[in-house]
Amino acid sequence: MPISRRVLLAAVPAVLVAGCAGQPPLRVAVVWSGEELRRFLRVVDAYVAAFRRPVSVYSAGDNISALLRGPAEDVIPDVAVIPRLGLLFDPVVRPRIRPRTGGHAQPEFWRRLVTPRGSGEELGAWFKIANKSLVWQRTGEQWAPASLTSWQPRPGSLAIGAADGWVLSDWFENVLLAYAPEVYDGLFPPAERGNQAWWGVAQVTEALTLLATIWREAFTHDQGRRALTMQFHDSILDVFSYRTADVVAAPDFALPVIELYGGRDVARHFPFPRHGDKPPPLVVGGDVAVAMRGGGQDALDFVNWLTRPRAAGERDALTDWVDEGGFLTPYRAPSHPLLRAPAQALSRAENRHYDLSDRLIGRLEGGDGRGLWRVLTELFTDVTAGTVAPATAAAAAREKIVEGAAR
Repeated sequence: MPISRRVLLAAVPAVLVAGCAGQPPLRVAVVWSGEELRRFLRVVDAYVAAFRRPVSVYSAGDNISALLRGPAEDVIPDVAVIPRLGLLFDPVVRPRIRPRTGGHAQPEFWRRLVTPRGSGEELGAWFKIANKSLVWQRTGEQWAPASLTSWQPRPGSLAIGAADGWVLSDWFENVLLAYAPEVYDGLFPPAERGNQAWWGVAQVTEALTLLATIWREAFTHDQGRRALTMQFHDSILDVFSYRTADVVAAPDFALPVIELYGGRDVARHFPFPRHGDKPPPLVVGGDVAVAMRGGGQDALDFVNWLTRPRAAGERDALTDWVDEGGFLTPYRAPSHPLLRAPAQALSRAENRHYDLSDRLIGRLEGGDGRGLWRVLTELFTDVTAGTVAPATAAAAAREKIVEGAAR
């Protein structure tokens, strides 16, 4: 649905970082709020101080897709930091992006993700990357399933913030990649368009059944209903503050939440379990900074400045963010011991696969209450709060996915 300028300005008040008087501010749209937004503003402060260019930062939240697709040009920002890679290739959004020129060279794996097939143009630069294949537990606990088929959680032992659809999609992506990596590759091969017909193969139903079985065993009906009202942060609290659950599958950026509410040295993590003798899954994500055509050269210069590698020994708000945890970049190793291995995997591992749901556009595009997120929420509801057998619920979910992919 198009978003109007009035609705946007009412919903997402901007924060103006002052610069030279008389200059129109560079408008930067992000999805973050709270502490992440405050951290980002500290990074932008340095740009304003160095170049005396005012910047207006506002959080568009889940409206960022509608914002970038909207018909009103005065609403489209000069720069956007986008959490869903698929938006770069959206038929409406892509022509509005100014391809990147100048600046630093990006690592090959990450560069290919933002480069359309058959084109040498980079549509954006990576600001933040994430490891989405971690399972967290309290320090001192040594339990870790040898494989997905042996993961048989007792009721209440697993925390899931099922109110956030991206949490459920991360689960599905890890299980699908572990169970059928050839299907995951078929849906979105590196630097290729992909083939949505892969949704119709039997392995998708089998992976959904495996996922639904794990969920069914982990929750009673009452616990399942509670999980459906629980957001990501709440699931972290269940393990590390309230201690009502034992493990939570969560990306690397769970660490600041863990340490804020549980303290330091309270957590450890292990990789998301493999399936049989196949390699363990490694689902990665991230936020891409893009310059929109209306922003001119100033927008492109800002993107290149924002995403640049920091020199050895250089200290600024971004390096502090990395060192304190919860923020990974392709160019700087974190100092936090719990994040060194996850960060190395993002840079070197051969089995990296980008977050599938963040690449989807069209009817399956994620978002609370729609697309793949809705299908997975209904699957979770059926097998935890409801009484539908995992195989039956999985078959129904696969049919919904196939139908959505065909439209």
